[in-house]
Amino acid sequence: MKEWFEVPCPEQSIAALACSLLAVYGCSAPNPTLPQVDRWLQGGKRNRVLLLADGLGYGLLQTHLPPESFLRRHCAGTLSSVFPPTTTAAATALESGLFPAQSGWLGWSVYWPELGDNVNLYPNTTSQGEPAAPIHLGRTFLPFQTLTAQIGATGVEATGLEANDPEEVFPQIEDLCRQPGNHFIYAYLSRPDGLLHRHGCSAPEVTEWLRRLDGALAEAMEKWPDTQLILTADHGFLDLEGRCLEDEPELMDTLEGLPSVEPRALCFRVRPGKEEAFRAALKRAVGESYDLYTRQEVLEQELFGPGPCHPRFSGMLGTHLAVARTALTLFPTRSYLQSMVAGHGGMTPQELTVPLILAEC
Repeated sequence: MKEWFEVPCPEQSIAALACSLLAVYGCSAPNPTLPQVDRWLQGGKRNRVLLLADGLGYGLLQTHLPPESFLRRHCAGTLSSVFPPTTTAAATALESGLFPAQSGWLGWSVYWPELGDNVNLYPNTTSQGEPAAPIHLGRTFLPFQTLTAQIGATGVEATGLEANDPEEVFPQIEDLCRQPGNHFIYAYLSRPDGLLHRHGCSAPEVTEWLRRLDGALAEAMEKWPDTQLILTADHGFLDLEGRCLEDEPELMDTLEGLPSVEPRALCFRVRPGKEEAFRAALKRAVGESYDLYTRQEVLEQELFGPGPCHPRFSGMLGTHLAVARTALTLFPTRSYLQSMVAGHGGMTPQELTVPLILAEC
């Protein structure tokens, strides 16, 4: 397996990992599985735990934890995130086995043609922060079956858990693993993502949290009977050099509204007749730090993953996609820029590469 990923690698991705878990329980996987994990899962343990630590890129393990730590000793390799490597798209891929083009969950915001505006998928708000609709648009028009739902339908006890820190969720996992029968447990940890956004990739706050996770997991694995653990992340992180679209009036003048998806994966809707001016203004704003694709190039190169594509996917793309290849990041608004020290969503190895940690009790 590759150690670092310069571009997304579907066959070695977190979506393939999810498909391996579906397959071992006899569920229909929407995409090919990961052979390394397929073999490991044949161990036949009664309990399987999938733990997602939001933002825990492979490079962070090397930076913040010593080689003898539990997480590094049990790191069996690396996986590729999907594009864009961001929670809305990547956690959905890990929770469903679907690539973003298949699920329609492309990033924090997507263009919604019926509204003529962007919709922030998780909170169901418009680009102005107002409620997007009386119903939750993402859950209504972009539904997907989770691993827990599909595996639970086979008769296995399947549970989904969510917490900020390991101390909140590990006792619940222990209790489930000690109960009779077979169990699949998916546990989502919202950190270290928030710490990294606020403090940066080298911050002592990140080191302290990762050491807590490492120690808690080493202790927990002694208490989870007959259990296989898979720990990975949705994406990694990069310290950013921020710029703001509001400071680029010539660029804004070429656009039909704010760009969507992510600051490091910007879907633009360029006004008719303004394409040449758009390209020139974008070049002045970001230089060579972003790769620019037309809508047709995005579809042909399957940047958001292979098909079959969701029926709404094409309409979400706008006319152009700009993808960050360096730390420079063009934020749509100043408030957005001021909220981020480090981020993700672009096409760098730090953002795309996540660990594959396998352990057994």
